[in-house]
Amino acid sequence: MTLQFSQLFRKFELIRMVLGIMIVINGYPLIFFFKETLHLAPGSTVFTAAVMAMGFLMMIPVTAIRKLYKPNMGLLQLALMFLGVSLLYMFFYPDAMFQDTTKDIINYLYIVAFFVLLLNVPNDIIEVFIPVVIAFTVVSNLALVYAMVTDPTWRIGQRAAINYGESDDRQGNPHVFARNAFMCVVACGIWATHPKTGFIPRLLAFFSCVFSMAILVMTQTRSSILALGFCIVLFFLFNFRPAQIKAALRGLVSPGAIIFFVFAFMGVSYFMQKNGDVIATLYGYFVGFIENNTQNVYALLGIKQNNYVATFDASAGNRATSFGYLRIIIEGHQKVLLVGQGYKSFYMDVPILEALINQGMLGFATFASFVFITLFYCLKAMKDNPDPLTTFLAYFFILLLVQTFTNGRPYEIFFWHPFCLMVRFMGISHLFPAHLRNHSGMTLAT
Repeated sequence: MTLQFSQLFRKFELIRMVLGIMIVINGYPLIFFFKETLHLAPGSTVFTAAVMAMGFLMMIPVTAIRKLYKPNMGLLQLALMFLGVSLLYMFFYPDAMFQDTTKDIINYLYIVAFFVLLLNVPNDIIEVFIPVVIAFTVVSNLALVYAMVTDPTWRIGQRAAINYGESDDRQGNPHVFARNAFMCVVACGIWATHPKTGFIPRLLAFFSCVFSMAILVMTQTRSSILALGFCIVLFFLFNFRPAQIKAALRGLVSPGAIIFFVFAFMGVSYFMQKNGDVIATLYGYFVGFIENNTQNVYALLGIKQNNYVATFDASAGNRATSFGYLRIIIEGHQKVLLVGQGYKSFYMDVPILEALINQGMLGFATFASFVFITLFYCLKAMKDNPDPLTTFLAYFFILLLVQTFTNGRPYEIFFWHPFCLMVRFMGISHLFPAHLRNHSGMTLAT
């Protein structure tokens, strides 16, 4: 009895720590839900900070300070170098209009605090990480759907997000909900293809994955959808060699696989019959997404459409302006590329280029090195599939990689909290106990 209670307590502790991690790196969808949909604290930054602090507290293990775990030292050095360069530029070479020193210092402290807590978090969270991620992201997706259904100002065709603000100027951030849906798809894919996953959990993972892909389409965020496409290609590239193809074909005709597909087909068919309007809505979102991006391609090539010159949408237009600004710098102000224009001097909306423009070659070299060396570890993890957590982070990083070229700034905690996870767990699976590791490459579920 005592042993069972001890094991139950240990499992609860691991789940608590993973929930804390998820609140920090992916808590914004639920934060928006509680703040704006349930009206607990509309527009309150204090509430957001309090929830983040709760996430930090939940991460603290009973062995805090007494036992620290070794991260990827190479990635840690590169991360510290870039963050050090950012701090130096913030204090000694800021842009004349930069006035947010206190806010940025707090952000850097949040990054450091999160990483220090991760050093205390045991590797044993691998045991529960994927199921907790699936549960957390599915709840966040359901909260989003509830918020949209109950929001009188939301209309079909708008991007999926929880809107806030005055009735005439309500807006939301679809990117945080797209990230949540993306994480759910990746986690469900890993869970569904794991050989030890039971039939019912695998079926639930399948439907959660389909549900999250629908949410992802409704957010209409190009970076997330593009990243998901890359992930699918990489999954097939690394996991469908001749031996795996034969194993998959054998698995497809096994009794378990046949039963799974029959239930899945029946479930999807029933849903489509009862929710034809939902299918039509998703199709409309998909067509709108294709048309919008086709318009951007036409604008890039200067092609006329219906006798009118196609134009970029707002986000693509911002990046087009940023690349135009970079061209001006290269053609006539090359010295800017050496030392930069100053901390946060220009918002590029392309993080990897902003590191170059604002912090020169030193900022660009450290940030780009961190990103691409992390990518190397991620590709290796996709190939080897060392453990569920590392594999999840490897595919999750593809979204972060795409976003370093598409939106945001290189110093945001939106990037650096997930980056801290990469530093803590990526490329060090050989240090994990044997019972936490997959002892062979990816084996497709049969």
